[in-house]
Amino acid sequence: MSPEKAHAELLAALAPRRKRVYDYLQEAVARISLSSLHLGEAIASYVQQPGKGLRSSILLLSCGAAGGDETRAIPAAAAVELFHVWTLVHDDLIDQDNLRRGRPTVHAAFGERAQRELGLTAAAAGHYGLTQALLAGDIQQGWSATLLTETATRQGVDATLVLRLVAELFGSVETHLVDGEALDVQFSLQDLAAVSECDILDMMRKKTGVLYGFAATAGACIGLNAWQPEDPLVAALTTYARNYGVAFQLQDDILGIVGDSATTGKPVGSDIREGKRTLIVWAALRNATAVQREHILSTLGNRTATAEQVAYTTKLLVDLGGLTYAGSLAKAYIEEAHRHLAHVSNGSYRQVLHLFADFVLERDS
Repeated sequence: MSPEKAHAELLAALAPRRKRVYDYLQEAVARISLSSLHLGEAIASYVQQPGKGLRSSILLLSCGAAGGDETRAIPAAAAVELFHVWTLVHDDLIDQDNLRRGRPTVHAAFGERAQRELGLTAAAAGHYGLTQALLAGDIQQGWSATLLTETATRQGVDATLVLRLVAELFGSVETHLVDGEALDVQFSLQDLAAVSECDILDMMRKKTGVLYGFAATAGACIGLNAWQPEDPLVAALTTYARNYGVAFQLQDDILGIVGDSATTGKPVGSDIREGKRTLIVWAALRNATAVQREHILSTLGNRTATAEQVAYTTKLLVDLGGLTYAGSLAKAYIEEAHRHLAHVSNGSYRQVLHLFADFVLERDS
């Protein structure tokens, strides 16, 4: 199958699933009743700018692969999507990013509106935007639990199973994910010599891999209508999704360096200015001369770095093999994900999941 045909087949499979999830999600967010001036709009902001819906798609595909009716898993898929959204809102605050999907982030948008609509000073408006983003993320996080319970109350999925899923998402998954975010921040402040490849991969598994893994576990268990994480099919889909998640993050890091800002929706050089300790940087520094290393480290994490400094650092990361190394590792994780699909007996679902994994290596946003 040609890459073009494979991509078209994948989009045809994912588009209706994404629409159903976001239709449900937008209806659910509209049910949140608030009296405050901007908070409702802040909560709805990223929901009204739909993402790719990858985590929710894995959940629905895993449900179908386990023999279940995907319709019964829609509330859970919406819950995972909203859970992901609150992490983005808070992540944008942590990274001090002002763009998401090509538009102002929540804190940036409502900071600007506070200046324009409330007449606040720039400093006061910035703090206002920060508080709106924090509070929006808090409500999104709590509301995602409500959506997950609707898998039982609206779709009749076994209540004991749903209770286990709630405990898993807001216990183990959230703990690992936030720990991964904290490690990302910590590494950006440490000497790179103190951060190993294993440290960076562990951070990726926590920050990105665990939520993908949960999506697969939840979907497959809903398909079986029982909490059976040790079932061979459930375990295989979970491992598939975790490997997918790490590969996704590796590709995300590549796009953070050489992606087209018009496509990625992120400013050029943002990952360099934020000082992210990616495997790209780690691998490039292994091959750098003392002078090259000094330039990379002086630019990395320097938010006032000039466009020329960022461009030269980008060139060094490419020339020193950082992107090649990250790309080859992403490919290895996808190959490992493919191996676990052997446990999926339904050929049509196995095919879509195979194409879904391959998409990571080809995406440009």
